[in-house]
Amino acid sequence: MLLGAALAVTGATGAAASTALPPDGTSDGVRVTVEIRDRLSPHVVVVGEGPFVAGEQLVVRGGDLPSNAVLEVWLHSDPRLLDGVTTDADGDFELTTTLPADTAPGEHRIRAVAPALGVEVASEPFEVVAAPGAGGPADPDDPADGTPGGGGASASPRPGGLATTGAGLAGAAVVAALAVATGVALRRRAVRSA
Repeated sequence: MLLGAALAVTGATGAAASTALPPDGTSDGVRVTVEIRDRLSPHVVVVGEGPFVAGEQLVVRGGDLPSNAVLEVWLHSDPRLLDGVTTDADGDFELTTTLPADTAPGEHRIRAVAPALGVEVASEPFEVVAAPGAGGPADPDDPADGTPGGGGASASPRPGGLATTGAGLAGAAVVAALAVATGVALRRRAVRSA
């Protein structure tokens, strides 16, 4: 009489294979079952379209991380610990946190770290802008800007007699924001199709 036997192997790619012999011994053949699971690499994403405003909420999601892992969530480029979170049984998490109000405008990343496990995953870059009234452009309709009737930012002469109005910076900021949004959209499409 032939006894049943089974072997299961799981590789780094997430593919699992099992080989089984029938327990009744009546079959001359071998039955092989192969199961392939699609597993993405660990990832962290910032949810939503940027640019994101300093001092406001930010939603961060991660997946394909170790299950029940305690993570530290950091803001980079100037490293700052935002919060801690624990992944669920599937290795996923979602965290709602606040960008510090004094976050420098520009490109940043989120980095999730599990020091005890040696895990470190970074997000794609995203754009942060200053909160209105926090060093950003003045609102010409806001009387609190310090000029009669609002006034906004005044043009100041440069050496050589030309005024600086900041119009060139606004155009550059729009182009940068569009580039970041396009990159995020392409990254999401690549992750979904993988």
